[in-house]
Amino acid sequence: MKPENKDVVIAGGSISGLLCARELSQNNHNITILEEHDKIGVPEKCDGLISVNALSSLGVIPNKKTIQNKITGARFFSPSGKLIDIDSSNLDIIVLDRKEFDNELSEIAIRNGAQLMKSTSFVKTNHSNSEIIVHSSQNQFHCKYFVDAMGISSLMKKQKFGILQAAKYIIEADWFESNKVDLYFNQQLSPGFFTWVIPINENLAKVGIAGYGINSFNNLDYFLKNKKHKVIKKIACPIIVSGPIKKFVQNNVVSIGDSAAQTKPTTAGGIFSGGLAGIFAGQSIDNSLRTDTDLLHVYENRWRGVFGSDFASTRLFRKIFDNLENNHLESIFDILSSSSDLQDFIHNSGDFDFHSFTLLKALGLKRLTKLFNVVSSSEIKKLIHN
Repeated sequence: MKPENKDVVIAGGSISGLLCARELSQNNHNITILEEHDKIGVPEKCDGLISVNALSSLGVIPNKKTIQNKITGARFFSPSGKLIDIDSSNLDIIVLDRKEFDNELSEIAIRNGAQLMKSTSFVKTNHSNSEIIVHSSQNQFHCKYFVDAMGISSLMKKQKFGILQAAKYIIEADWFESNKVDLYFNQQLSPGFFTWVIPINENLAKVGIAGYGINSFNNLDYFLKNKKHKVIKKIACPIIVSGPIKKFVQNNVVSIGDSAAQTKPTTAGGIFSGGLAGIFAGQSIDNSLRTDTDLLHVYENRWRGVFGSDFASTRLFRKIFDNLENNHLESIFDILSSSSDLQDFIHNSGDFDFHSFTLLKALGLKRLTKLFNVVSSSEIKKLIHN
């Protein structure tokens, strides 16, 4: 089969890939999206938590069937069951149906003229002079730019650290609150992370667990053992907590989203950060094509300008959290639950999209000092320097 000539080939029909395609296709560039699955948005690995503000920044207005739920608060549980209950109703957090949302984005790109090839796997790339030759399971393409939006499978070829095994179930149950996210911390059950419950409605929820070196399905079953429930679906969904890779662009190959580890080191959330990466990358490629000038560095500079400081701070939180034991967690819960002003600050001034700002401002110097004293000063110094 004769190779096809394209301006850009995007491997991966992820949110970041589809938003990149939107930016390029609306400017009349000849692009193809390769999607290995026969449907967009499946399997649904991401839980779909995002703020309305973040969606607005991505230039997306989801339709009604795309929004599964509105979240008004979060409950944090210590290993022994201590509870911190946070009112987040002012933050406008919603739960997206990722299948519907991803399809909505793909339809926009297709209407703009993008070609979407389903059931088509990326194989490899070769460079020939100023062109990139993209080999897929269906065809070959000659293009000027190649975008890697293939997610964690691609990232694992670039790095082996910062990837946690995770499992998620869709369950039917009645023991969770219909508009509150639950987070359970236990370094024996979910070392380095937590167990989460995200309600879809009054009867359905997304329940997941992640951690270093665990059998995630076994541990999730253990968590649910004494909770009445019915499992509707099981999903394997490794998560990324490393922080971004060092270089997003190499030889006209652009990495975005999970492929570039652009997920929060604290919660592994990446719809906003990965989506904005897709937009920035698409705009930089568009400018490069129109001016015949290499402007890809602008994408990386813009992304790091928005997220760099927050991700650097949350990576420090990640390093500290990885070294905590359950007794440390219990002490931290005691400190955080000691006064109501913490909850009041998060309710009135919290920012779901930039965690470090909220954490540092909410804690204040006095509580930060107490928290640092939970872990010995020598351990803290070692973590900071590393």
